[in-house]
Amino acid sequence: MKNTFLAFDLGTTVGRAVIGELNDGILSLREIHRFENDPVIAEGHSYWNIEFLFREIKKSLVLVADQNLPIESIGITTWGVDFSILDDSGIPSQPIVSQCEQFDGSSEGFAQRISADKIYGQTGIPVLNRTSLFQLSNLKKTDNEVIKNSKHLLFIPDVFNYLLTGIFSTEFSTAATSQLYNPVKRMWDHEIFKALGIPVSIMSRVVEPGSIIGSVSNNVSYETGIARIPVVAVASNATASAIAAIPATGNNWVFINTGSTYNIGFEAARPIINKKSQQLNITNQGGAGPSFLIQITLAGMSLLEDCRKAWQENKYTVADLLSLAGASNPFASFIDTDHASFQNSENLPGSISEYCISTGQNPPQSHGEIVRTILEGIALKFRTFIGQVEDLRGVKSETIYITGDGIENDLLCRFTADWCGIPVITTPDGAAAIGNILIQAVALGIVKNVAEIRSISEKSFPTKTYQPSETKGWEEAYKKYLEITATTNYAG
Repeated sequence: MKNTFLAFDLGTTVGRAVIGELNDGILSLREIHRFENDPVIAEGHSYWNIEFLFREIKKSLVLVADQNLPIESIGITTWGVDFSILDDSGIPSQPIVSQCEQFDGSSEGFAQRISADKIYGQTGIPVLNRTSLFQLSNLKKTDNEVIKNSKHLLFIPDVFNYLLTGIFSTEFSTAATSQLYNPVKRMWDHEIFKALGIPVSIMSRVVEPGSIIGSVSNNVSYETGIARIPVVAVASNATASAIAAIPATGNNWVFINTGSTYNIGFEAARPIINKKSQQLNITNQGGAGPSFLIQITLAGMSLLEDCRKAWQENKYTVADLLSLAGASNPFASFIDTDHASFQNSENLPGSISEYCISTGQNPPQSHGEIVRTILEGIALKFRTFIGQVEDLRGVKSETIYITGDGIENDLLCRFTADWCGIPVITTPDGAAAIGNILIQAVALGIVKNVAEIRSISEKSFPTKTYQPSETKGWEEAYKKYLEITATTNYAG
């Protein structure tokens, strides 16, 4: 029997509509529409263009209707944290692009009302200016009229679910990114809203991944020709859907979700919130199941992009940089890739040289050596955190699953296996869409649970395994890395 689903996978640069066909336990994917996601600039701020994105979603629905594709449900994955405010009109405001904004002083001001320790203890999220909590605190300070007139707050995936169905809800994995949600009590944190001076009533009910929110509204059905099929609350934070699609078994594995930044962590049945997890800057994100993704965020491919900008006259591709790095000598120098001086550097290669000189090292000379130093530094961060994870959970990690853009980075995958000393398995391309589609299948009773999702993923899509090599010098190099980075400043 064949079942057909429609997944919207909206990223911060590109959105796409993907048809998934599940046929006798084998899933196949087909992209039917792709569109750019370009923020708009107004009054000195960057905003997500909700109106444009929803038009593109409706274009996809028109394509489905015109081709008479028998889709049974719709699911949407995006990113977390950013949100819209709705007043009596029911029209979502344009959400601020949090990674482009600097909310100076907002965390310090809010910390006078509730401490950083308490915020972490109640939400499991480290205090960072760009969380939903501090965006909301800043909005109240700069534009209190918006808050006074607010009736609902919806996060990005919830906005589109609302526009499709007319129903207000917030999906668990996205709620947990906000720093407004208490993962232990499994509810919005009333004490944090009291400290904000904002009524908790603006928040919607939290629904579990794999819940049916409602059906496509009459208006959307009439406008696009799509039937009034169910809209499913998948694990709407794209990372959560991607991890749900990892073809893993057992508990002794860690994941690395790769992109401009890297999320590394493990899956747990309950949040882990204590002094040690706080010191490690661990976040407790919501997952499918529902589970929790116990993770940290590290610098990722943005470092290579910064090098490309610095060397723009060379017109390097990422593949060119990886080729140069692969031909360069190992262990030329060691850097903490999350050092504060590398964040938003206008000349990253120069900042790396300065870092090496300040730590008593000879700086890397060639472009290949610089890139190799970055990649080795990222892999070394992975090893360090995996060791901390093993102490935290009391379980030795046996496998690393890499998902996202990094599955194409053969050099980093090899370095990670070698430095960490355990196999690395790259997961299927488009894992977020796979998880999205198969969680829809769970909602419709076609697939049982996350374990079956992972079994289908394993049978349907190829993976690649990197075994650790017996390269000499890794342990001595790691000790040197730890000595050099012990006193440097982590950017958080």
